[in-house]
Amino acid sequence: MPHLNVPFRRTPAVIIMALAFLIVPGAPATLSTPSVEAEVAGISLAFQRGELDFALEEPTSLAFGPDGRLYVTSRTEIWALTLDPATQTLLASEQVASGLEGVLGIAFDPTAPASPVIFYVSRQELSHTPGYQGVVSSFTGPTWQRQEVITGLPSSEPHLNHLTNGLAFDDGGRLFIAQGSNTDAGVPGAVGMGPFWPETPLSAAILVADIHDPGFDGAITYSPAGSPEDDAVIQTGGFGVAVYAPGHRNPYDLVIHSNGYIYSTDNGALGFGTSLSCTLTGGLTSTADELNLVEEGNYYGFPNRNRGLGLPDARQCVYHPPEEIAGPADDFTGPIAVLPNHCSCDGLVEYTADAFGGALTGALVYVSLIQGTVSRAALSQDGRDVDSISELASGFDWPLDVTAGPGGTLYVAEFAGDQISYLAPDSDGDGCADGRELGPNEVLGGQRDPANPWDFYDVNGDRIVNIVDDVLAVAAAFGPETAPNYNEALDRSPASPG
Repeated sequence: MPHLNVPFRRTPAVIIMALAFLIVPGAPATLSTPSVEAEVAGISLAFQRGELDFALEEPTSLAFGPDGRLYVTSRTEIWALTLDPATQTLLASEQVASGLEGVLGIAFDPTAPASPVIFYVSRQELSHTPGYQGVVSSFTGPTWQRQEVITGLPSSEPHLNHLTNGLAFDDGGRLFIAQGSNTDAGVPGAVGMGPFWPETPLSAAILVADIHDPGFDGAITYSPAGSPEDDAVIQTGGFGVAVYAPGHRNPYDLVIHSNGYIYSTDNGALGFGTSLSCTLTGGLTSTADELNLVEEGNYYGFPNRNRGLGLPDARQCVYHPPEEIAGPADDFTGPIAVLPNHCSCDGLVEYTADAFGGALTGALVYVSLIQGTVSRAALSQDGRDVDSISELASGFDWPLDVTAGPGGTLYVAEFAGDQISYLAPDSDGDGCADGRELGPNEVLGGQRDPANPWDFYDVNGDRIVNIVDDVLAVAAAFGPETAPNYNEALDRSPASPG
């Protein structure tokens, strides 16, 4: 969870959707969605924006499963949503789990069979030792049996809310984990807004776990036992989990791109004391966030004195701000993009669809919780740099995560808005999302009844065109083809029949 100067928990106002499995009426998310336009590399991009007809308090992460459903987590719950990809109608919702703590990441293993569905989440287990409450659990359908895959991961609570964050699998089934730090900039104790736990062997890093190895051990233990008290803690068990790339303060999300590279976001420091060496403490820090190209063994500039002293690896004792340019002889790796100060740039996804003629294909899309925006980072041809960054949409209520669905629709988890929003691509900019333009006449678009020249929209979203619910509404709104406003209304949703 990104560090915020606000309480992490809110008192629930209502209990939402008490039934474990709920079939909802087939109503569209909205009958008329506003257009959102963005300028990317000189190309005008249009999206149709709306909200799913589903309320969830403080959603944290989302991902599509092999069954085509959108899996959504909150801090305490996990839901599977069945959507109509053309209309974003919520067809059904299943509560997969409840009563959890601190769920922040979700991922599907591409090497697993499509059925039964199995997914993995990062979460907290508050009954475990403070400082080591991070857990990765698997859930297997259809009964959603839970199994603890990794235990004993670092957690900075109650001092910070840097926890076990995003998850991602590579094509070989290795699990990569975005693990937050215990400190603000490497210095434990009463610093700035501290006190902070000292860093520990697996904190402040991108971790890797080959969970399918026959001898995999994910039960992480430490010596001395108990909460971390100094830089001398050592890992004594769970060696199936290891540091892949150190030097990350609070990487909320990571993505394994189709180009083979790993990218992650990282939240910048609050601005207090920094670690200058394994024993010396300095002054203020940068507060900028980062977008990183993550490669094994590279040090990304956020200190961990535990590893610096214990391995030993002195480079890991030295803080480097994201604005510092690393030269060929330097012992750290800088970000491929410096993001705005305190933006809390968090959720990250690769845009793989060919909407807009491929203008976004291969780009990284990320959300900024504080700025309330969805942005796109265009990668260089070799994938090792960012050519440009542009905003796609704004006005979201603390967006924490983003994922891409079929056809290129972006889904945004609005943490403070208690909702899932979407941005459906409208490649031709005519006010009708690409997914609706399914009829035999693509100029008219919509879910069209080819036997009815007046009907180019399924008003009530039931995928059935009938006189009362659909045709009369279209006729009343637009009239026959000879009517003066007919051409202006192409691809526009007609008024609701009431």
